[in-house]
Amino acid sequence: MSQLLAKKGRKQAYKMVLVQLAISFILFLVGLFISGTVSLSLGVGSLIVVLVNFVFATIVFRKSGAQAALQIKRAFAIGESVKLMLTIVLLVLAFNVLPVHAGSLLIGFVVIVLSQWFAPLIIK
Repeated sequence: MSQLLAKKGRKQAYKMVLVQLAISFILFLVGLFISGTVSLSLGVGSLIVVLVNFVFATIVFRKSGAQAALQIKRAFAIGESVKLMLTIVLLVLAFNVLPVHAGSLLIGFVVIVLSQWFAPLIIK
């Protein structure tokens, strides 16, 4: 039973990452109507969140079951730490290496973060 619940949770987490990826693509396309730089910025900002959420889901859902409760708790803490550090590194890289518009990058970032709040409406 616990394996089934874990599998369902893993499936929902990856489904949400796919929804976020789709939203990222839409943001990128919308940005093309404004300019190439805005499009790139929206895409990069949103993809940073998608990537770190994928990494987090992968780390957290490696183990499952009641026997692995302590390992799952530890994986969650590690996943959050990795997610935070990876987000910081990717944002710093994006701002310093890519020719991005800061406001557009942050808008793309925030839109995908907000999509997590609406996950229960999107993913059933």
